[in-house]
Amino acid sequence: MPETCSLHEFLSFLRLSCKFDFDIEKHTFSERIRLQKYVFLAQRIGLVPLVPLDYSMYIRGPYSSALADIYFNSASWDRPLFATQGFDPAQFIRTIGDRDVHWLEVAATILFVSEYTLSQYQGSFSVDDLVERVQRVKTFSDKEIESVFNTLRKNNLFFENNIND
Repeated sequence: MPETCSLHEFLSFLRLSCKFDFDIEKHTFSERIRLQKYVFLAQRIGLVPLVPLDYSMYIRGPYSSALADIYFNSASWDRPLFATQGFDPAQFIRTIGDRDVHWLEVAATILFVSEYTLSQYQGSFSVDDLVERVQRVKTFSDKEIESVFNTLRKNNLFFENNIND
C-alpha cells in the first residue's frame, strides 16, 4: 500500500482481501455497517485516519458519523483518508478476513468497550469484566464474546497490559 490511501483505495483492498463489494451508488445498510466495522478494526491494526473519525456506540456497535459523511459524499472518496505506514494487511486479512457482519459487530463492540470504558476508567480489566460490560450494551452471549475476544487477543488487537488473566 502507498503511504496514504483514500476511501476508494481502501475499498479496493477490502474487495480483494475480504470479498467485500461496497456499491458506490446504492450501498445498503448492511454494507455501511460492515464498512464502519472494517475501518474501526483496521485502525487497531495500524491504519491511521488523517481526519478525526470519532466513534460512538450505536445499536449496531461503534459508528463514526464523520466516516458516514465521507462515504455519502462521493467527492470525498478519492481524497487521502488514511496513513498506511503502520498498517499490516496480512494481519488484517488473518484476523478480520471475510468475517460476517455479526462477528465484525461483536469484535468492534468488544474493542470499543475495552478501550473507551474499561481501560479508560479502570486501567486493567478481566475477561469477565469485559463480558459483563459488553452485555450491558449488547445482547451477545458469553460464549460469542469470549470466542471473538480470544481471536482478537491471539492476533494482538488488545493492549495486553490492560487484561488481567
